[in-house]
Amino acid sequence: MGTNTTARNFKARMQELAQQMKGSFHDMLLAQGDELVDNIQRAIPHNVTGHLKQSVRKKDVSTDTKLTVLVLAGGPLTTKRTPAGHSFDYALAEEFGTEKQDPRPFFYSSVRLYRAGGLEQFRETFEETIAENNRTRAILKDNYSNAGVSVNVGHRGAISAPKGLK
Repeated sequence: MGTNTTARNFKARMQELAQQMKGSFHDMLLAQGDELVDNIQRAIPHNVTGHLKQSVRKKDVSTDTKLTVLVLAGGPLTTKRTPAGHSFDYALAEEFGTEKQDPRPFFYSSVRLYRAGGLEQFRETFEETIAENNRTRAILKDNYSNAGVSVNVGHRGAISAPKGLK
């Protein structure tokens, strides 16, 4: 592919499209994470200290090769010590219940709704990114063709400029 301009240009356009697709998916995941955090916080049935709602957060742990946005709840804000000296995270007690308390799910019930619609959102983002790429390429193609610059290659590889530019 070293000297083939068409192949080099195609490869460059495909690499640009891949980067554009990655950016679109990343933006979509971040937006989904924000929305999920908000929905989980609204699903918490009560708010004694506010720590449970504050503990719901989004964390972007994406790398160059894998897009990953985590939504978490619990942790240091909701970890308490028992009189016996043991630690427990009451976010888990809220979600799953205890011997003395019925469960009051707030996390997984919200997450399940997002899993159900996730593939559809990825498909829509994929199609939107392809359509945007095609619109951009069409505009660039129109700009080049309207400038009156084109290259015609005749038989035997001879290159000729369009009429008026000779």
